[in-house]
Amino acid sequence: MKSIAMKDVIEILRSVGAIVGPDHFVGTSGRHFDTYVNKDMLFPHTSAVAQVGEMFALKYKDRNIDVVVAPALGGIILSQWTAHSLSKFTGREVLGVYTEKDAAKNQIFTRGYDAFVQGKRILVIEDLATTGGSIEKTVMSVKKAGGIIEAICVMVNKDPELVNSKDLGVPIDSLAEFKVVSYEAANCPLCKKGVLINTHVGHGKKFLEEQKVDKSL
Repeated sequence: MKSIAMKDVIEILRSVGAIVGPDHFVGTSGRHFDTYVNKDMLFPHTSAVAQVGEMFALKYKDRNIDVVVAPALGGIILSQWTAHSLSKFTGREVLGVYTEKDAAKNQIFTRGYDAFVQGKRILVIEDLATTGGSIEKTVMSVKKAGGIIEAICVMVNKDPELVNSKDLGVPIDSLAEFKVVSYEAANCPLCKKGVLINTHVGHGKKFLEEQKVDKSL
């Protein structure tokens, strides 16, 4: 496997088959698009995930980070690997914790993890960013827990025009940008053309099931 300096995140994702398309996909946010970055194809490859964790860590090794925080589910894995690499690079323990969705779809600390955040310098990371919603919710929970946001970074920013420091109100960076044009379901040109929704990758199956429920009401 190439060294970190020679292999970027997009190369890694392509090498494990994590970039899929063109097709008709539905994301976690409910938005539709023709190219899917399937992060779940990355996580079984621990060597590749370790490289991504090192990339995050190298970017912030001089920022005196105490705790890495990420939203579940994919962020759990990245927070652990990033904290592990930061610990190696800095010679001190850097913790990795995560937030989870509650019934209202907020990202909150459970399991007592807020105690590890209070008064600590925090690096918030995320796997993919389409709208920035999960990042915002995670940042809110970190601040509520008394954490000090040192930096925010996503593995891949899929829409830098929508997910950026100006619009989110917080400084945000990424390891890579991979522009994927997305649409609200009501304005999706793929839907209007009658392109079938992929039900094997992403949230297409759930979207179609919800559509059936709505039509039956």
